[in-house]
Amino acid sequence: MTNSTVESAPCARPLPQTAPAQSPTCRFTVTLHDSREVLAKIVSTLRSVPVQELSYAASDSVRSAWATAEIVVDRADAARTRRRLHRMVGVLAVVEDR
Repeated sequence: MTNSTVESAPCARPLPQTAPAQSPTCRFTVTLHDSREVLAKIVSTLRSVPVQELSYAASDSVRSAWATAEIVVDRADAARTRRRLHRMVGVLAVVEDR
């Protein structure tokens, strides 16, 4: 009887799966009914959130009184920002761009 030894090749370990790099910021696009005080309402709603960018555009048409706001916050504040924007009166949609 021969005694044979089987040498095993070192196990190749799979590389750890890495999640795609996320941006440190989060951008929200908010569609809402336009009014004279809506921009002040946005600022007051997000007063405790460090907003990095805020842009606001209102439609020119009298028939469609809607506006769009784009808000950029730190990713750590995204959930709180989303909750606060959804609670605002007159908000039609909140879209989070990741």
